[in-house]
Amino acid sequence: MTTGIVYDDIYLEHDIGTQLQHQESHERLIAIMDFLKQQHLLEDPNFKIIKPRKATLDQIKYVHQERLIKEIQEICDLSAKTRRLQAIDMDTVASPKTYEASLFSTGGNLQAIDEILNNNIKNAFALVRPPGHHSNSHRFAGFCIFNNIAVAAEYLFREKGIKKIVIVDWDCHHGNGTQDIFYQGPKSDSGELVIFNSHQDGRTLYPGSGFIDEVGSGKGEGRIINYPMPPGSADDVIPIYFNEIIAPICDEFKPEFILISAGFDTHWTDYTNMNWTYQAPANYLKKIKSMAQKYANERILITLEGGYELDKQARGVYNCLKVLNNEDDNLILEESRSSRTELLEYFNYKLIPALKEKLKPYWECF
Repeated sequence: MTTGIVYDDIYLEHDIGTQLQHQESHERLIAIMDFLKQQHLLEDPNFKIIKPRKATLDQIKYVHQERLIKEIQEICDLSAKTRRLQAIDMDTVASPKTYEASLFSTGGNLQAIDEILNNNIKNAFALVRPPGHHSNSHRFAGFCIFNNIAVAAEYLFREKGIKKIVIVDWDCHHGNGTQDIFYQGPKSDSGELVIFNSHQDGRTLYPGSGFIDEVGSGKGEGRIINYPMPPGSADDVIPIYFNEIIAPICDEFKPEFILISAGFDTHWTDYTNMNWTYQAPANYLKKIKSMAQKYANERILITLEGGYELDKQARGVYNCLKVLNNEDDNLILEESRSSRTELLEYFNYKLIPALKEKLKPYWECF
């Protein structure tokens, strides 16, 4: 079976200007699609373009307050009337087509889920925007409008009968919106959810959250696992998290579907402070794919979050698509990078033991 690529030019209509060099602009998707064309990937019969549909308002309301939906409609109407961009907060901007693009961004993920569960494709990467993982039930934030990955999870629970879902968020910025939405567990009573977040330490980067003591509450207690990485952390910190934390929990939890919030702003040239190469996300994905093969019938849906060095992001996406298509050895590589010795000692002898101690009450594997 083929790997799906969700894309439509509607995502370019969320036009938020070019005031900042690293802003989440339509140029991100243009650069990705141009690179995939240059590499002849879109001509490869192993990949299939999936046209998105609009998410319904009822589906958006799985995780967002109705007031928030009306707010973005009104903001976009005002933008159309004034012919000016409208600032939602210091980072988040709307234009006339933002609301429509957001419905297609969320709906693109839902369409990919349908294609996967109907066995039309084996897995998918949703190249959508606006992104979503900073938005919670009552607030837009951090370039994000609707929380695409959160709606996708609730859609799987409520409409597709999936009982156990894992979300992996590897964006450099903590997925605080997704965590907020599911802090007390899924909104639906019919499923179980575990969230693995790996991100730059919140003491050094927006949004300033994602610490190891944030483990959830109520029916979500013990189901939120944060891995805050100090500045300078390189590719070699990924297997530590996977082998010591993610794999044991997945072996105990046995997920039926894996959702990934994929940011590519961990690259060493991006404006964050990580030290990852552009093959690092693909190597992370290889490990996650081993869990999907073991428990989830290979079902993986990736949705695009951040990443602002356009050429590096495009290569990162390309490498992940290759891994989804089982071409694990056919990646574009750059020179490997390593974390400083004292950083690796911090991960191995402080962070991981402390994280296991936090999670021990909730997981037999610890």
